[in-house]
Amino acid sequence: MTFLTNLWFVAIALFCLGFSIFIHELGHFLAAKKRGLIADKFSIGFGPRLFGWHKYGTDFRISLLPLGGYVSLPQLADMGRLEGKEEEKENCEMPPISYTDKMIVAVMGAVCNLIFALLLSLILWGVGREIIKTTEVGYIAETVVNSSNQTVAGPALVAGILKGDKIVSIDGQAINSWMQYQNALMTSTGRTKEGRPIVELGILRNKQKLFLTVYPQTVSTEAIRHIGIYPISDSNAAPIIVHLEPEMPAIAAGLKAGDRIKELDGQAVISSGFLSTYLANHGHRIIQIKVDRDGDTIVIPVKPRLKIGEQSPRFGFAYDYPFKTERVHYTPTEQILQFANTMRRTLFALIHRGSDVKVRNMSGPVGIVHGLSTMARYGWVDLIWFLALINVNLALFNLLPIPVLDGGHMLFASLSKIIGRPLPRKLMESTQFAFVILLLGFVAYVSFFDIGRVGRSTGLINDDVVVKESVAPSSERIVP
Repeated sequence: MTFLTNLWFVAIALFCLGFSIFIHELGHFLAAKKRGLIADKFSIGFGPRLFGWHKYGTDFRISLLPLGGYVSLPQLADMGRLEGKEEEKENCEMPPISYTDKMIVAVMGAVCNLIFALLLSLILWGVGREIIKTTEVGYIAETVVNSSNQTVAGPALVAGILKGDKIVSIDGQAINSWMQYQNALMTSTGRTKEGRPIVELGILRNKQKLFLTVYPQTVSTEAIRHIGIYPISDSNAAPIIVHLEPEMPAIAAGLKAGDRIKELDGQAVISSGFLSTYLANHGHRIIQIKVDRDGDTIVIPVKPRLKIGEQSPRFGFAYDYPFKTERVHYTPTEQILQFANTMRRTLFALIHRGSDVKVRNMSGPVGIVHGLSTMARYGWVDLIWFLALINVNLALFNLLPIPVLDGGHMLFASLSKIIGRPLPRKLMESTQFAFVILLLGFVAYVSFFDIGRVGRSTGLINDDVVVKESVAPSSERIVP
């Protein structure tokens, strides 16, 4: 059943990604038809044709390599065998098209992705989305484990950050949510002369604004910047299991980290006091623990036992409360601008020498599908949010002036316009071929790290160096 459930969420993710690509290529296709251009192929995927159909003079096809898609427009830029063409049309005379035609057709793929993202954002505006809106610090780690597996003093603690401080800016950029804080910190580019990462944190303490210099550590296998702080928790929410002790009843019975405790013997868990008191008073017998796990409700019988050297029976799990969330209704404009700003900061950090963001931190098809399937598990609202983010990124990425991408077609068209004559076909095809090889190499490179990330998140790969982002270690409640 678990396998079928996983397969279902992966299928949803593949459909969402494929539909986003379809929307992009549909923009090119409709613009080309409207401008009277020849569109001989409409493909989802690259390489050899697997199956499809012919209609309106176009071969609609599914191709072998699911790494994107294309509309073949011989009058715009014929990529020949790179797009899976079976035969060249060197001797076929086609009517020329204008510079305006080229620019409109090239840009319409990105425009359609943005329109789709806008429609999704309208839905999110209406229903709202639960996020960690607060930037109030609820926990400060005394130590963190860096990427070299060294335990060092918590950067926030050393800098003088206190519980209850509210983060208002990072390096001058205003911060309005915990996600914005995390993105701004990870993509920050400050570095000392000695090479240490550095950020200036603006905080609000007792209605007074302060600026503190913090020296982040790079943590986890991703080597991302981290200062050892977490937002405040919501004690009114269902407690969540954060740790299971080996060889104890809880783990043997089948409880898992991440399970939300809903009921004990049919009685709702309404407070931390009820949970700890009930378990302490009924530690001599089996207790039916109802938990919520990935949207499914499960009842698990657990009987505590004595551990060697101890006097009281225990279940062997620790719990805490999830971070406090708030339902927000950002306007479509606010959402699109947030998505675009996130991509802008990421691309800038990627090329900045002072940043710790590397190409390996980016996600390819494997990472995107995993992200979509994960969001599908969380719920349709989170899935729609992530799908909108992907479409904005897809639009902006394709407008980069890189051959093979839409921005590359626009660059070629502009160069031809400037010099007053068409660029040599051989030059364009050679350049495009070279960049296709580079693109495939990039996809293979990031997919290698994607597989590692997916393996770690699904438990197939275990690492000793981790960042505990979901809970604050010292705030765990140990069940007696």
